[in-house]
Amino acid sequence: MQAAGSDRPTFRRFRVEAASEDRGDELDTIYGTAGGIDSALDTFRYLGAGDTEVSVRRAEVEGTRAGTMRPRDEHIVFWVGDGSATIEDLATGDALDVQPGVPVLLSGSRSYAFTADVRTVTMVHLSDRVLRRALVRRGHVPTGPVVLALESADESARRTLRDVIRAHGGPVMDAALADAARQAVNAEIADAVVAAFPVIPNVAPTARGSAARAVEWIRTHADQPVTLRDIADAVGISERGLQNAMHRRFGESPMARLRAERLDGARRDLEGSGGELLVADVARRWQWAHLGRFAAAYAERFGEHPSDTLQRSRRDDALR
Repeated sequence: MQAAGSDRPTFRRFRVEAASEDRGDELDTIYGTAGGIDSALDTFRYLGAGDTEVSVRRAEVEGTRAGTMRPRDEHIVFWVGDGSATIEDLATGDALDVQPGVPVLLSGSRSYAFTADVRTVTMVHLSDRVLRRALVRRGHVPTGPVVLALESADESARRTLRDVIRAHGGPVMDAALADAARQAVNAEIADAVVAAFPVIPNVAPTARGSAARAVEWIRTHADQPVTLRDIADAVGISERGLQNAMHRRFGESPMARLRAERLDGARRDLEGSGGELLVADVARRWQWAHLGRFAAAYAERFGEHPSDTLQRSRRDDALR
């Protein structure tokens, strides 16, 4: 994989050209296929770019393949340009025959079995955080894993999604796009995705309380300026009620959870950067105004300094 810097420090480019068996471990991690793919491929070409919230990618292949995609960090909207493919949701047994040009959504928390005999696949990768924000904007505060339907029955929403991706695919892949503009583009794409694909309700009884809703909201908004009042308002209870609910359920305060989510987000960015960013940029993105305090809190949580994580990411990227 190749990485490139930009105004948004998490921007990356992706490029792999190889025979199938030499496609690299990183793709298996991204797509949850570490268990192996049964394939008869001569060539494999994979290109893409974007940031940690939204990226656009394209694969060109020759041959057939089959396998299982385990749960992944990202949700994926994809469509094939030709040929035939099948997708089965292993949690429900629902199966789908993929038609050329028709978008399909793979939820990050689900496992899927697949077969494919296609030459071109276009993909939009979306972080869990950017989809949760889009759902919140539609008045839905998700609890538990975000799971959307495999297919969309709304032709109008599918058409809008295609138009939005067509209009914004280029900017998403442009390293020069300013941070504010990139966030707006990412939000518009995520809004179009959640408008097209229905939410599959999560009925787990442990995910219904105000504390669980607060944790989900905090996770979605951790890289933004957040106050205790903001969290309480989002959940619909008083600040004192929120404090009590969080201590009863999780044994911590809302602001302690916010601090942990920010540190976890910073670590994800540093590990996935390939060493192509500055610790200070990551700290600012995750709302740490004081670099020394960020470094101390990071070391306390992870047992190493942010610069250590960055150096390891740079070494790992050089070995790929």
